[in-house]
Amino acid sequence: MPSQPDFEVGGEGAVFEARPFTTNCERLVEKGEHALVGVSVGNGYFSQYRIAQLLDWTGRRFASVDVLYADLHVESAFRASGMDPEHAARRTHRALRDVRRRIRRAVESAGDVPARVRTVALSEIAEFPGYRTAARRIDREIEQNPLLRAACEDHVRHVLGPAEDPEGARFRAGMDYLRAELPFLLSSPEVLDVASSVCCYHVLMPVLPRLRGEASCFHPRQGHLVLRPLRPDGTYEDAEVS
Repeated sequence: MPSQPDFEVGGEGAVFEARPFTTNCERLVEKGEHALVGVSVGNGYFSQYRIAQLLDWTGRRFASVDVLYADLHVESAFRASGMDPEHAARRTHRALRDVRRRIRRAVESAGDVPARVRTVALSEIAEFPGYRTAARRIDREIEQNPLLRAACEDHVRHVLGPAEDPEGARFRAGMDYLRAELPFLLSSPEVLDVASSVCCYHVLMPVLPRLRGEASCFHPRQGHLVLRPLRPDGTYEDAEVS
């Protein structure tokens, strides 16, 4: 069972509910070796202020923090949503420029945290040997394991919602995006060559509960932590999954 939430001040009066996914995740949080903070391109939740709050929280609890933004498959997702190629290219350029600027400014404002903080793009990490090894293994498991494949497909459908997709282009783009992220979700210690790693996000990714019983999918020192912000009145802030 997931552990009980831990309420922590994240700076400027912001409060996070910190909920490890499993008891093993809780132990990895307590070890505090490495945190991976995922920042979704195009998701308005990740303002400069929010990223700075996340860095303040993780940077005081983990020895090192990587801030990851996914810069692959963004343009194909825009095109699959119906944009013409020129519009999709402009939208992608603008979205990536904006997210890089927000992360850079957030890192600068959180410069006094004890942790080593690094910003990485998915396109950079995709060249790491650990990423390539994990990606090949996970792709093979998706093809061979019907439970894993169904979990991934249901995750993509959940994220896309009820919008029409008669040609299946949005679904295929969503699967490409998820498959690019899965090495981090399931095996970030292998990808980043760290002893243990805790992925921090504001919601629990829908694919994770479905894979919990598939022990072969998860690196034994892979953790997940939901850092959900609370308003001053104690209610949750709404945020999208993407």
